[in-house]
Amino acid sequence: MPFVSLILSLLNMPKRTLSLELYDFFSYIKGKLGKVISSITSSAFTQQRHKLSPDVFVDMNHLLISEFYQDNEERVQLWNGFRVLSVDGSKLTLPFSEELKQEYGIAHNQNAIIDLVQGRASVLYDVLNQLVIDALLTNPEKGEITLAHEHVSHVRNGDLIIFDRGYPSFELGYEIFQKNADFIFRCRHEFNNVTKQFISSGIKESIVEINSKQNGSFEGKGFTRKCSLKVRLISIPLESGEIELLMTSLTDMEKFPYDIFKPLYFLRWNIESFYNRIKNILALENFSGLCSNAIKQDFYCAMFISNVQSLIIDEAKSKVDKNCNGRKYEYKINTSVSLGFMKYRIIDLFMEKGAERALQELEKLLVNHLVPIKGGRKFKREKDKYRTRKKPPMFSNRKKVL
Repeated sequence: MPFVSLILSLLNMPKRTLSLELYDFFSYIKGKLGKVISSITSSAFTQQRHKLSPDVFVDMNHLLISEFYQDNEERVQLWNGFRVLSVDGSKLTLPFSEELKQEYGIAHNQNAIIDLVQGRASVLYDVLNQLVIDALLTNPEKGEITLAHEHVSHVRNGDLIIFDRGYPSFELGYEIFQKNADFIFRCRHEFNNVTKQFISSGIKESIVEINSKQNGSFEGKGFTRKCSLKVRLISIPLESGEIELLMTSLTDMEKFPYDIFKPLYFLRWNIESFYNRIKNILALENFSGLCSNAIKQDFYCAMFISNVQSLIIDEAKSKVDKNCNGRKYEYKINTSVSLGFMKYRIIDLFMEKGAERALQELEKLLVNHLVPIKGGRKFKREKDKYRTRKKPPMFSNRKKVL
């Protein structure tokens, strides 16, 4: 199986049984790639993909987003001149195999219903342009803050990174500060003595100095015990009665007034929507292979496909705004349907002939499948809704045929 055919077959999101996916794939590309083989067995495909490094999709993704930011300045969405990023992690349930158990370990849920193999995904995400800047898939024993440090290598001057409660740390904030970037952490009230005193004071904002809580060696840390960070603490009352505590490097109160921070922090929700999309719509956990290499190929391929989808939706957005001008609600493209339309058409997008036609066809389809944006809707959050739910194991001989 030629290299190009192998890459395109994986980009085509094979979620059904491989025999059907391969038959339909080669039937579709017949005559489009010159002289190619007409079919291949599942075994031959599996052997060939073992030779392919998952890094190919990592490099493709970095190239894609690099060109977007460099060549499309008028399309890049910013907030007050900032590229707004967020970091978050999520657990992925992997096939239960000896190889994956060795690499990722075994997870036990709270009620010991079933043993699972899980990996930890972590993503650095542009929440305004909905692009994956960097992604990692590791053993769950590697913590979210450790992975966040790895993402910081992709942060640049002028970025603003928003973090949830699991991430606040002096070291991470200091590292971002050294990149000439800014941060917003949502903090626990008990993060340190300074935050405790701030919350007990009842005031809504204050500029303070925080120091490292490190008690051990500072070797290799890039800072010493004498280093400190000047940050702004902000308390925001929520409708639930809870007080949300934010810690940010945006200390200019005139340029960044208090009222902007609640909607600004809410932008982080887009990374939650991203995980929902790749898990429940792109069906990331329905892997096309059972070995470690196949899992990583599917994971990084999904990141790339998500970015391609976001760029196509962004390309079509101006037509949506024009067509929906004057309607009662603002409309957006149905992201679920758009992924379905990309099946097979994504192959044409990467061919020298037919790419422009495929892009135009996709844009036309997307503009005709919209959903209204209805603001003000609220749904009660059920934190433990899925806590005891067990996912069905992934069997090697049970793949979708339709």
